[in-house]
Amino acid sequence: MADPAQAVLVTDFDGTLYRGDDPVRRYAALAAGRLGGSAGRVLLDGVDGFLATGAPGSAVPEAVDGWEAVALLGLRHGLEQEDLDAAFLATREWMNGPGCALEVPSGYADLLARLRADGVRVVLATNSPAEGLDLLLRRLELLPLVDQVVSGTGKPAGLHRLLRRELALTGAPGRILVVGDHWRNDIAPGLVLGAATGYIDRFGRADGPADAVAAEVEGLLDPLRAWAAGALAGGGQPSGKQSNEEY
Repeated sequence: MADPAQAVLVTDFDGTLYRGDDPVRRYAALAAGRLGGSAGRVLLDGVDGFLATGAPGSAVPEAVDGWEAVALLGLRHGLEQEDLDAAFLATREWMNGPGCALEVPSGYADLLARLRADGVRVVLATNSPAEGLDLLLRRLELLPLVDQVVSGTGKPAGLHRLLRRELALTGAPGRILVVGDHWRNDIAPGLVLGAATGYIDRFGRADGPADAVAAEVEGLLDPLRAWAAGALAGGGQPSGKQSNEEY
């Protein structure tokens, strides 16, 4: 039988555990370089507009984050997926150097350390490939904040499978909390399971519901603390009903 006090927090990586637009701008520059000419300039301008105004007022309103904005614009102007993959991997390598400015939100980092000390297991789940990820996590001093790193998660379907496995360990969906900035990839799988959710909605997209919503992760810290208190006390049951729907 599962430990009644066991709880797990599943956190996204890009835009959640760290933030900063330098990587997206580098990805855009590399993609634009492969396009060249006026198409490359249009891509760069489109990404700048997205980061400044958010998706609704940008050239790619369907994009959820900057990474998607680059990819959509690149494909629209003639890049192949392998071009984008190469640009992405080069960007990840560049992120490991001092020229890339990244911020780890100190309040979130401190809270994760406190929750782990209290008995919450922290899982980092990202769609990014394993290549270069460990080095980046070490550069950002994030490894002490997590118990497990799951790369190449394949969200949203892969996160749904991961959460199903966690449910077998916790015994109750309310003892699982998912935090992320991409509603379809991070939040929707948690809602299907009946887990608690914290949604970072940087651009005010309001793509869907969540238990707690804020423009920055700092706005989620108090709800995360409240969830942990209930989950570690053996509660943590969600207010809604658990869904049996497959995601």
